Amino acid sequence: MTEAEGIRLTTEPLDRGDWTEAEVQRHVLPEPTSGLIVTPQDKDIRVLCGIPMERTIGQLPFFGFVSIFTQGWPLAKLEYTRNDIARCTFAQFLVDSEFTHVLMLDSDHVHPVDIVPRLARWFRTYPEQIQVIGGLNFRRGKPYDPCAFVDPGDGSYRRMASWHPGAVEVDALGSGSIMIAKPVFQQLPKPWFAYAYEDLTGWPGTDMWFSKLCHNAGITLWCDTTTTSPHVGDKLIDGQDYRKWLIENGVNPG
Repeated sequence: MTEAEGIRLTTEPLDRGDWTEAEVQRHVLPEPTSGLIVTPQDKDIRVLCGIPMERTIGQLPFFGFVSIFTQGWPLAKLEYTRNDIARCTFAQFLVDSEFTHVLMLDSDHVHPVDIVPRLARWFRTYPEQIQVIGGLNFRRGKPYDPCAFVDPGDGSYRRMASWHPGAVEVDALGSGSIMIAKPVFQQLPKPWFAYAYEDLTGWPGTDMWFSKLCHNAGITLWCDTTTTSPHVGDKLIDGQDYRKWLIENGVNPG
C-alpha cells in the first residue's frame, strides 16, 4: 500500500456552480481586494519560485517568465530533471531556506505577468484557511477540462463543470501554477511528489499524489478560479475551449 493509494479519476464532470448559498459560503472564498498586494520585498510572505524543467521552454512561456522574473522574484535554479524530483527538490529548497512559500510554475504554460502576487494575496487575506492554492488551468488535449477535481462522496475525483469566482475548495489540484506554504512540507511525509500506479486508475501524476497526501493530512486545497495560465499546445487552451467541448457533447456547463 502506498501513501496515496485510493485515487480514482473519472472523466465525468461535476457541477460546482449549483451550490446553495450556505455551501458557497463554506466552500468559496471571495477574491481579495487590490490593496493586499505582495511584492518581492515583502517581509511576511517571501515567495521562492521554481520551474520544473523536463523539456525545452518554448518562446511563449519563455517571454512570459522573463516578464515575471524581471520584477525581482527569486528563482530556484535547478537543472533539467524528472518532474517528481524537481518538485521535491524545490520543496526541500523551501524547507531549508528563509522563504515562506514556494510557487511552482510549469514550463508549458503562459503565466500571467502578475501570477506571483495574484496567488500570494490569498495567503495574506486568508492566513488561517489557505496553505495551498493554484490557478484554474486546463488540459491541452480534449476535452480541455480543468485540472481541478472534486469528490462527490463516492471516492472518485471528477473535474469541475462549472465554478464560482474566487478560491474554490477542491479535493485534488493540478500543479501547473501552485503556491504552497512551508508548513505543508514540514507536516507531510516524503516523498512530497511521486508517481505511483499500483492499483490506481487514470495514470495520475505527481499532482494527484501531492493532493492525496494533503487530503490524508487534513490540508485543504484551493483553486483560484480568477487566475488561469493558458496551456501551450497547438493553441492556447482556456476555459472557453472546455465549455465548448461540454456543449458539443451534451453537457450543460451552467
